[in-house]
Parts: sequence; structure tokens; C-alpha cells
Amino acid sequence: MGEDRGSREGLILVGGMSARVPTSLRTGVGKSSVTSVVAMAMAVSLSACGGSADGDDEETGAGVGEVEQVEQVEEPTDVEQDGDEATELEDETELATEPDDELEQSATGESEDDEPEETESQGDDSESEENEESEDDDPENDESEGDSDGEGGVETAAPTSTWLRTAERGDGGEHVEVLQARLNELGLAAGNPDGDYGRKTERAIKGFQRLIRVEPTGRADRVTLNYLDDFVYEGPVVTPDSSSTEVTELQERLASGPFDPGKPDGEYGTATTQAVWALEKIADIPLDGVWGPLDEWAWEELNAGRIGRPVKSNEQRWVEVDLSQQLMKVYEPGDPTPVLVSHVSSGSGVPWENEDHSGSSVTPKGDFHIQRRISGWRESSLNIGRLYNPLYFVGGIAFHGALSVPTYPASHGCVRVPMHIADYLPAELPNGTPVHVMA
Repeated sequence: MGEDRGSREGLILVGGMSARVPTSLRTGVGKSSVTSVVAMAMAVSLSACGGSADGDDEETGAGVGEVEQVEQVEEPTDVEQDGDEATELEDETELATEPDDELEQSATGESEDDEPEETESQGDDSESEENEESEDDDPENDESEGDSDGEGGVETAAPTSTWLRTAERGDGGEHVEVLQARLNELGLAAGNPDGDYGRKTERAIKGFQRLIRVEPTGRADRVTLNYLDDFVYEGPVVTPDSSSTEVTELQERLASGPFDPGKPDGEYGTATTQAVWALEKIADIPLDGVWGPLDEWAWEELNAGRIGRPVKSNEQRWVEVDLSQQLMKVYEPGDPTPVLVSHVSSGSGVPWENEDHSGSSVTPKGDFHIQRRISGWRESSLNIGRLYNPLYFVGGIAFHGALSVPTYPASHGCVRVPMHIADYLPAELPNGTPVHVMA
């Protein structure tokens, strides 16, 4: 941290976002560094025989010219220590290496996660005690050769950050709460900072890892923490509390792509939230309905054609429904970018039953065509609800508008779409339009 940031190269990622990329990951020496202090005391005494004292580093038979070497070793503190020591210890003190991603319980029942993490101390062959420099006491100037894995997959390079600790799903504690707070500070939607590394925190880390273009493992490893510590986002953050001008600009921007945020009225309402959800779903980033750095990245990825490409191909306009994403995408022949992307809610899979009927609430997978339609509201013949402008593509299963379109599967088998999209969808999808439903 500190002055070292200025010496590292910056990487501009997308639209106002940057993460400083370390030219080499620093080795943290910290408060547990060992210093060797040599105090030389020489007593010069001439004997009656005319003897003289010399300055050799060994004791003479007469006890003249002694050099006393005193080593002072500081006790380790709670600050995490990793990486190479720049000075070799004469006694070759070895520190045990402990993987960051394992939390073990001690025999007393206390978690070792609260203890300072230590890694194997290694001597640097290029520096000796004869070349003692002040850099040895400055962790900011000590650099390793980069991030690498030792035996057993243990990362031997120290993290740049000393206040963000490695963690993964299932972990808990204050260090996870600090991580969640940092993610939320950057608009990365880690949820309530409760110290529990659950699904939302994992998804937030995965999203950030996609943004910095590393493998999206969902684990807050050292490489991820280095970037997270230095990450800078200067683009827009638009929330329901933003000004009407900012909201209007976002609505117009979404409408310029394959999303429908409703009328650009400056109100961050349901339609705008659902449009942001659609972008977040297609990019597989945390779903919060608020525009932030991950949404900015997703927008760039979609426009570049790196996400959202069709699975099927047809000679006419067609629809793909992704049940895993709860997303409907409409494509034109020859265009890899969808012309419409809408948040939807499909069958919940929960069996239902009433006085006259029963069912399984499953949206069938397969290749179908739109067969028939009804204009306006339709009362279900199964007495299970109302459908707005239904477009039937297999039996009684249809696309239809609904007043409730949650982020999760909730229907009796149909594909619910937002009401403002259901208003014009029949005109966009004539009978015979291919429909592909996939997991």
C-alpha cells in the first residue's frame, strides 16, 4: 500500500474502471521482521611485552580484541506475515507454511483463523548481512517475483493488502465482514455485511473476478484481494436514490441496447429495475438491480459480443428462454447480439392442486413454435390465475404478462414477462415464431 501504489502500472479495464496491476506482488515483512544488530566492543590494551590489539572477529588467546555479536529478535505480532525475508537468520529460523484457504480448529476448540498467518521464511541469495539496507525494515519496498503456487497449491507470494484476508464460501468472522464491506463500497452487491461468506458474497467475488479477467472461482484468494484493494471505479453508480437526470440517462442508455426500462421519465421504478436485472442475468453477475461497476463491465461485454450470443440459429426471428438465468432473448438471423432481452419467471416446479385440477408447475424444455394467442386478460381454465396477452407455444404453456415477475421461478409453468413488455410482445412474435427453451 502507501507509496508503492505509485510505482505500479495501471490497467484501464472498461468505461472509467481501472485496477492497478502489480509489476510484482510485494512480500510483506511487517512487524515480525528480524533485524540483526551487531555491537562491536574492542578493548585495546598493550601488554608489558608490547602486544597489540587487532580487529579480527574472533577471540584471541589473551582475550584481547573480542567482538561480541548480539541478535535481537522481535516477537511476532497479529499482523499477517508472508513472503521472503531479505536477511538470513544465523540460526535459520523456519516458519510453518499455512494455506490461506483452510480454517482448522485447534485442540482447545479455538479457530486458528484468528492467529497470525505465517509462511516459510526464505533467505535471499542475492543479499547478505554485509549488504544491510534500510529496505529490509520497509515492507513496502520488498518485492517477490510474482504470484505462484507452492506444493499442495499453497500460494507463496504475499498479498498486497494487509487489511483484506483470504476467504471462501463457508467462512465467517470479522475478516469476512471487512471483505463484504469493501465489495459493497465498490457497488459489487455482496449483500448485508454480516460476516457470513455465503452465496451473495461468492457471486460478488465471481463477478469481480470476471471484471479483472481472472478465473471466476468465487474464492477471495490473494490475487483477487490485490486487485480489490487497488480497484478504482470512476463510472456512474445509479440507484433509486439518484437524481432524475442520472436515472433518465441510464434509461436512455439501456433502451439504446436490447433492454426495455420503460419510459425515460427519470423514475427508477420497476421497469428500470427489471431492465438492469436482465443485463445482470445475461452477464451472470450479482443481481441487485442497481447500476455499478459490474453492470458497466457487462454492458461493454455485451456490446463486444462476448456474452449473450445465441445457442440456436434460425432463418427467421426466434426466441430463446434460459431457465437457469430466468431470461428471455429474442434474436434476428445473422446477428449474434439479441434484439430484446427480458427478465422472466418460469415454472417453480412446486406441485399444485385445487378442487378441479392439479399440476407440476414445470416449464417444459425443448424446441417449439408460437401456436396461438389471446388479446388482453385471460382467466386460466385451470383456475390458477390471470394471463395478460398470452402467446401459447406448447399446450397451455405461454409467454404472458403478469403483475408479479420475481427474480426466481414462481409460475405454474408459463413464462411470465413484465407487463410493459407484454403490451407489445405479440406484435413482435407472430404465430410460427420458433421458441427454444433450455436449462
